[in-house]
Amino acid sequence: MPVKYVGEVVEIVYMDKNGHLSQRRIEVHGIRGGRVYSTCLTSGERRTFLQERILACRPSPFRRREMPKSKRLPTMAAKK
Repeated sequence: MPVKYVGEVVEIVYMDKNGHLSQRRIEVHGIRGGRVYSTCLTSGERRTFLQERILACRPSPFRRREMPKSKRLPTMAAKK
C-alpha cells in the first residue's frame, strides 16, 4: 500500500492468516514496518493490517465528513 494513502479512506481486500478474504473500508493513519495502522469504518475499531496480506487497494469514493470551515483551526498560510 503506497504511503500516499495515509490520511485517506481506502477499500482493501485482505486475506487473514487462515486464508479467509474480506473487503474492508479503512481510514489509513500510518504505515510502518510492514504494518498499516487504521480505523475500520464499518466497526469503528482501530485495526492493524499486514501489508503483505493486502491483496488489493483503491481509493474509496466514500470520504469522511469534513468539519465546517467555521470550526476549523486557522492554517499557517491564513495567519500572514
